[in-house]
Amino acid sequence: MPKVYDLINILSMKNLILISILIICPLTIQIKAQESGDPIVKMNNEKDAKLRFGIKGISSIGWLMPENTRRFSRYELGLGYGWGLNLEMRINKTTSFRTGFSLTNFKAGLNYFDDELPQHEETYYVVKDFEFVEWESNGTAPDGEIFQLLNRKYNLSYVNIPLILKLKTNEIGYLTYFGEFGGLLSLKTKASVEDRSIPLNDTLAPLSSEAFSTFEDLDLNSGTQPFRAGLSLGAGAEYNFSGSTSLFFQVNWNYFVTNVLTKQDNEKYLRTFDDGVFEPLGAKSIPGRVSITVGILF
Repeated sequence: MPKVYDLINILSMKNLILISILIICPLTIQIKAQESGDPIVKMNNEKDAKLRFGIKGISSIGWLMPENTRRFSRYELGLGYGWGLNLEMRINKTTSFRTGFSLTNFKAGLNYFDDELPQHEETYYVVKDFEFVEWESNGTAPDGEIFQLLNRKYNLSYVNIPLILKLKTNEIGYLTYFGEFGGLLSLKTKASVEDRSIPLNDTLAPLSSEAFSTFEDLDLNSGTQPFRAGLSLGAGAEYNFSGSTSLFFQVNWNYFVTNVLTKQDNEKYLRTFDDGVFEPLGAKSIPGRVSITVGILF
């Protein structure tokens, strides 16, 4: 049989545990309530938001690099612009997945007749009522005015979807620095060109030794590829205003892996002339771009 003082000790221990629980629980609840109302804690929670949205403006410099550099050469660089929306999904404190969409235009030029290149040849096309004319026969030119193409400036509009992994530093003052890499998928919405050409007669001789023609805003949707894919590398910084709202700026380099122009077998407008036969011309070229982006993340 237990002694009386042992029973007293057991009962006292149970009472002590019960009293401790009754004291600790309210304190814990009160501390958590204070933390949730602490502005510093609130700010940290906002900065660590799982999803962030943003809007951005884009300016870019573009170029075209022909595959056959013995026949074609890069012409003028082009200045593009656009805007878009960002969506960032936080993976952890320093890593995010970035996507969204943007509407941009890509401008760049290509020399089709560069007499400094070893394999330079004349390139021909036909225009009627300010539209390109398709060739139906390789023996004769279609009805319209025939020109020799010297150089061409492309103006292509795209809807872009980035698939980017973004790596950030911890906040230093009000700034957070980041680097990013991933892919960029683009769908063409419009294509036009500005051509500098020489008007020719039926024998493919120039109408005048000093005559040049310039066509602007000629539609070339069927002369360019509908889809573009490439890699994107970038770096930038975010300046925090308050909570999760930040101004950001970044520089990106895009290396595209797809030909921007129609393949030779599908070329409808451009021709070379050899041994009395007009043959389709393929000028495979890979686009490149450097862009500067400024925007706000929420």
